[in-house]
Parts: sequence; structure tokens; C-alpha cells
Amino acid sequence: MWGIIMNFFKRMALLFLMSLTLFAAGLMLQQVLEMYQNDTLRDHPEAVEALKDSANDNADAAFLLATGYKEGKVGAIDLESAYRWYIKAADLGDADAMLMIGWLYYQGDLFGGSDLKKARYWFSKAADKGIDEAVEMLEILSS
Repeated sequence: MWGIIMNFFKRMALLFLMSLTLFAAGLMLQQVLEMYQNDTLRDHPEAVEALKDSANDNADAAFLLATGYKEGKVGAIDLESAYRWYIKAADLGDADAMLMIGWLYYQGDLFGGSDLKKARYWFSKAADKGIDEAVEMLEILSS
């Protein structure tokens, strides 16, 4: 999980495209990130909608939105929505999203039990993109 935390801060610097969509909605990227960090994003539905619009073609925005659903920062905790947005981010090439999907399958909270075959698949995709934590999980699953 440490790698995800470190990459999260890196993502903050890479969200320029997302800022264009938010700007069109009358919001600045900095405002949305502050809402996220201060746990007040859920109180601003216009910001959540702008984030969703941006997330359709921006992996960083999709990952942020997925994590917001997973942690309850955009409303109630919603693992199904988190999963859908992680899939979107992964489809856009986001390695951390691949790792998180692997964790969702490994932990099984969303699927009524763990699915190690699917967890291994997603950890492998993340490992292929250089995510050390995914490599570690593959080693654990192989033992």
C-alpha cells in the first residue's frame, strides 16, 4: 500500500487535463483536491460530477474517483462504483488501478469471497508495469 500512497502524491502533479474539465465546471483542480483531502468532496456534488466527467478519459481522475468511492470521500462507501472506476483507470493504463483491482479480488469484499485467479491476473498486470507491491503479492500467492 505504501507505493500507492507515494504515487497518489505524484498523481496530484499530473492532473492537468482533469483541471480543464473542472475549470469548465467553474472549479479549480486545487479546490477539488483540497475537498478530497479535507474529506468534504461529498458535500459538493458539482465537483463530484465534474470529476466523473474528467474521469471518462483521464486515468488519474478515474483512479482518484475510484479511491474516493472506496474510502467514502464522494459519498457512502461504494465498492461497486470503486471497482468500475478502477477498471476504467486500468483500461486507460493505470498500474495502481490494476493493483487495487487485484486487492479487491484478493480481499473479496465486493465479490462474496476472494477470487485468487482474478487477483493473480490483476497483480500480474500491475507487476508488468513495475508495481513492486504487485510482485510481492504474486510471490505470496505462489507460496
